[in-house]
This record gives sequence, structure tokens and C-alpha cells, in this order.
Amino acid sequence: MIVLRGKCSWFGGPNDMGVAPDEGLAFIYDVTEAPHLFLPEQPPGTTGLARRLDPNVFYIACRWDYSVTPKKMLPDMPVVVVAPSTGRQFAAYPADWGPNEATGRVADLSPALLAALELQTDDIVEVYYDEEVRPMIYSKIAISSGHSSKCPGAVGIVEEVEEARLVVDAVALELMSRNVLVNVFHDDISDDQSENLNRICNWHNTQDRELDISVHFNASDSHEGHGVEVLYVTQEDLARRLSTAIADAGQLADRGPKYRSDLAFLNNTSKPAVLIEVCFCDNATDVGLYEHYFDDICSAIADVLGGPPPEEAVVPPDEALGPFIRMAIEVPEGTRMVIQVNDVYIEYPPKDPPLEEG
Repeated sequence: MIVLRGKCSWFGGPNDMGVAPDEGLAFIYDVTEAPHLFLPEQPPGTTGLARRLDPNVFYIACRWDYSVTPKKMLPDMPVVVVAPSTGRQFAAYPADWGPNEATGRVADLSPALLAALELQTDDIVEVYYDEEVRPMIYSKIAISSGHSSKCPGAVGIVEEVEEARLVVDAVALELMSRNVLVNVFHDDISDDQSENLNRICNWHNTQDRELDISVHFNASDSHEGHGVEVLYVTQEDLARRLSTAIADAGQLADRGPKYRSDLAFLNNTSKPAVLIEVCFCDNATDVGLYEHYFDDICSAIADVLGGPPPEEAVVPPDEALGPFIRMAIEVPEGTRMVIQVNDVYIEYPPKDPPLEEG
């Protein structure tokens, strides 16, 4: 955790006359890279992104150390801004590098953030952020494979419906190892696309979950399409992290997050949702990488959603005790269990007095 403390001011938006009309931002070069930060239209008489920042969005500029927090990392990095004098704190989006050291300040905030913190120029703020992007940790997830066994979707070197099921099942196991509750669905009933989409969405909407995920494989008419992309309507940050994680794990091209407002799954599920296109099932290079790095890809998805798996403590065998068998059993908190080892009964958590044999 990195902490900055010092004076603050404000910047950005149509009313910031301290920046030139054509002034850009340090690590965001186009509105499409972070559309949530910007006004729908460029303010009259300006061309630069600094004046197009939406003053009602909570954003921040600090003198980021790019060797610690690279430019690519910053738009998704969690930042918390605290006002010690008022006790108020809010999350904010990194939007620019600054302010100049000559100002004696450590941060420039959006006008709305400065007001929400109940601060004025040169008041003290504290800025907290991690040098690594945190995983998006969910405790309950519903995940389904795209299409059905009777309407199988894309067919290439491998079949979409078959591979999507393999990925869903493997990711579910990985998530369970991270103590995430996972519900899985594969459609073996629907005869056509409309019925299949309705069945999948209806199933998701009956589940107790925090996140909906659908797994698919892409295809292109030329068979030259390649790479991973993750589709979203509201979950751009999650889609970006998943796409990057899958690409890195599978050595695939990262096509990134793609906004899609025309997909039934994303529109008709009632919880936050993303649709993963793992790779192109009709591209030989993609399929080869996917098959080679299958385990790494599934683990990477689980890492983003549930954090890294817990480390297992390895207990060395005691030679004097004879053959050594090691078994790990995970049970939900509050659960009581009895294990029988030969003729010995072991209760957990232990009771006093212990169970008698038999």
C-alpha cells in the first residue's frame, strides 16, 4: 500500500482555464480508453482531453511513479482519497500525472471529488493505492457455457460448445479452491438459439449470486481472427482484467473489453455480467495456444474473480510412524465433521470428551 499526504487542488473539465484548450492527459490518449471519465461531447473551443474530463466524476492526478505503477495499470488501479479534517473518503479514478512539484501539492482532484470531501484548495488529503491491481473478489458466481448440445454454436478446429463446457467446469473447480460458491449450467435441452438464450438467462436469474459469466469461443469468416476478448455492458473494468489475464496466461492476443449492447445474455441477466470469448476456435494458432495453456487460462480467470488459491502447508512424514498419507479437506466455516481413520474417529472441531470408538 502506498500513501501520499499533502495539499490538494482541483483540475480538469470545461472550466479549468489553467490548462490549454488542446492539452491532453499523461496516460489516457483517447476517450474510448476510459469513457467513464469524459463528457459526451468535446466542450466548444477545445480539442484536448483535459478540458473534456467530466467534472462530476471522481478522478485524481498524482505524480505516479511509472516504474512502480505503469501507465497501462493506472486507469484500473484502485485509489482511495481521504480528507483527514472531515473524515470523508471516496474512491477515485487515476486520470492524469501531476501536479507540478513547484505547487507544493501532492494531488489534483476533480471538482466534484473536492466538494464531496468538503475541502478547498490547499487543504490536506491522503491518497491510498496499491502498486498491484487487486483481484475482483466475488463470493458467489453463476457461470454457464454458451449454446447447447443441440445448437452448438461455432465449429472450427474445435467445437465451441464442447470447449466452453471444459472451461466452465475447470474454472468452477479453480474458484471452489478459492472458497467461492459456484453454480454451473450447461444446456442439453434447447433446440434453437432463442430457446437456448432464454433458458440460460432464466437459469442465471434463479441463482443466488453476485456475478454472471457466460463462456464462448469466437470464429471469423476468414479464419484469421485471433485473440481473447471479453464483452460487457456495465462491467468494463472486470472485462479488461479478465481479457488481459487470459491473454497473458495463454500467450494470446489481447483484444480487450468490448462494449456490446445487443447481446441477450448481457441484457437479460439481473446481476453484473460478462461474456468471455476465450479465443478463435477456427484459428490454428489460437487453438494450439489454448490447448497448451488450458490450465493456466482457467487459473488466471479464477485469480481475477476469486484471488490466488490458498497456499497448502506441506507436513513432512515422520519415518517412525510408517507409511504417511496426506489429505486436505476444506469445509465451510461453522461445519462439524467426523472422520474415521481405520478404527479411530476424529471429530472436528474437537469435543471434550472425544467420541468413543464404534
